Amino acid sequence: MEEKDMRKTIKALLVCVVMAFAGSMPASAQFGNILKKAKEGLEKANQVVGTLTGESAATGSEVAIASGGTMQNPLAAAVDVELVGAYGTSTSENYGKVNLVLKVKMIANKSRIGFGGTLNADKTMAVDQDGNSYPNGTMGQHYYDVAEGIVTKLTLNDGSTVFTDVKKTAKTMQVIKLACYIDGQYRGMITFKNVPVQWDVQPQ
Repeated sequence: MEEKDMRKTIKALLVCVVMAFAGSMPASAQFGNILKKAKEGLEKANQVVGTLTGESAATGSEVAIASGGTMQNPLAAAVDVELVGAYGTSTSENYGKVNLVLKVKMIANKSRIGFGGTLNADKTMAVDQDGNSYPNGTMGQHYYDVAEGIVTKLTLNDGSTVFTDVKKTAKTMQVIKLACYIDGQYRGMITFKNVPVQWDVQPQ
């Protein structure tokens, strides 16, 4: 059975089970409760189908980061991304710049990947624990050479990806949004949450 047909079959079976349960409720049951049960059944069907077909990663679910925080990667079907860390470098007594270090492994058969800048009017940006925002106003992405199936460590320290004039009181970035462009099909914003900032530390 093809994957598409399997998905339809699983969804249909799970929704039928929920509807059968709803049909066993007393006639006085409110119609809203039946609709709620049907909706919950459909959501569970989607979750089960996603697990069986390997879609759970590709939909951009939040995953824990070993160095702290979480990541949501909507491009997981094309590229595996691991955040090594966010590193701050002092530029004055009270301010500095913050850049990211990533490990990426291309799943798609592509040899270049772009990070940073602006994508579809969404800007690469970060917000620290005090609510201070650090947008990156650069328009385009900076491109890096990669290879399918090979883990490549990338230090994002160019103008398209660096956050400047960051207060050195920033110990955690509540959110970091990083534009990523592979091609016309694979492009979007990778989101990191609650990422610790390591000041004046060399990346491992």
